[in-house]
Amino acid sequence: MDARPHIEAELARLERRLPVLPGQCKPDRALEAFAREARPLTADPPAELEAYIHQRLNCMLAEAGLAPEGELCTRQG
Repeated sequence: MDARPHIEAELARLERRLPVLPGQCKPDRALEAFAREARPLTADPPAELEAYIHQRLNCMLAEAGLAPEGELCTRQG
């Protein structure tokens, strides 16, 4: 079974959720809430998609201004 469609759907869901998280919790807790929601993707990802998943999550955080200092977004296809 190809896990990629499920992973893409979950990444899209997280990308939609990210802008509303600061309004649903204290702004300084938005990163923690995002990490909690991303846990199903990061806990045990398929080895061949692990780097891709982390890259996409880092880009989402960078674009939302929530990336840790020094984290850069390098979008890949």
